[in-house]
Amino acid sequence: MNDPVTRAKKEVLHETRRYTVLKAARKVFETKGLDGASIRLIAKAAGVTTGSIYPYFKGKEEIYAEVLSESLEDYKNHLLGEVGKEHDPESRFAAALTAHFAFYENRPSDLSLALYLYNGLKPRGLTPELDARLNDQLAFILAFFRGCVRALANCSERKAEIEVGLHLSTLFGMLILHHTKRIRAFHIDARSLLKLHIRQAIDRLTAVTT
Repeated sequence: MNDPVTRAKKEVLHETRRYTVLKAARKVFETKGLDGASIRLIAKAAGVTTGSIYPYFKGKEEIYAEVLSESLEDYKNHLLGEVGKEHDPESRFAAALTAHFAFYENRPSDLSLALYLYNGLKPRGLTPELDARLNDQLAFILAFFRGCVRALANCSERKAEIEVGLHLSTLFGMLILHHTKRIRAFHIDARSLLKLHIRQAIDRLTAVTT
């Protein structure tokens, strides 16, 4: 029972099965959403029995939160990587907004996950650890954006908070229009609109301090 090799094999098997469930669940959530998903559908997609899921997750809400947490971790790494390439406040601010757009432009399924969280509709029935992790991940992302704004505009924390709300809501709107093809109604592509928004935002925010 205490054999290190046996324990290692069990741990690998555990993580493999857990990954299989999460991968299948993401596909189910993409097509059904949280409300339409069920443990039965997730088990079917994963090729396992419903009973074999419960040793890993208490319910679909906990699975959803785990998928969301992984998405946020990928997003954070992408954001830090892109902004980390720049050194002056204007370039870092522009890189932050561009990185946000690019991530969800290339991963539309993650967009629905993010919107669920930003709307404050966190899944019920989470473990305290998962709930704390989601809160910490979102808090880090918002604080990072506030830092980019404050470095650019030299403004108060509250002003930066308002600015972040403005920019993220604008970008999410652009992304929804982009993925639904509704952006065509404005006779401009989303990338051009993004560049215009960033340029105007920088002009406005830097003008405040001059």
